[in-house]
Formats: sequence, structure tokens, C-alpha cells
Amino acid sequence: MIARPEIDHAAYQARCRRMSEAELLFTIADCRESLAAFPDCDKAGHYQDEIHYAAAELARRSRGGRRRIPTVAEISAAAVKCALDLAGE
Repeated sequence: MIARPEIDHAAYQARCRRMSEAELLFTIADCRESLAAFPDCDKAGHYQDEIHYAAAELARRSRGGRRRIPTVAEISAAAVKCALDLAGE
């Protein structure tokens, strides 16, 4: 069995806070491109984590650095959208 690469989640989130907006956007685009080309590669989970943390940092900045807890309705809507995207609808 091949060992999957792990990501240090706390360190990566801290790294995202130091990135410029252009770096965050590039990271998201690069990871999406890698996932599109090689969706079953060993680093797929790592790329998905990078996309998540970069997008979360951009969202945090857009709120002026404030943390906002999503509502149940927002979480449900996001889950439905994700399921539809995965199903290709």
C-alpha cells in the first residue's frame, strides 16, 4: 500500500494567511487543474485541502477578517450543491 501524503492543516492555514490574494487564487487554480488532470492521484486529498484553505482565507478576508458561523440553511444548500456537482447535474 502506498502511503498518502499528509498535510499539516494548522501550518497550511497559517501559511495561507501570509499569502497574497494573487497567490491564493493561483493556488486554487493550480490545484483544480491538477485534480482535473489526475483525479485519482495520491495527492488528490492534499490538493482538495489546499483549495479549501485558500478559499476559506479569501472568504475570511472578504468579511474583513471576521469569523461568521454559517446557518443550517446555508450548510444544507452547500451540501445539496456539492452533491449535484458530484452527480454532474
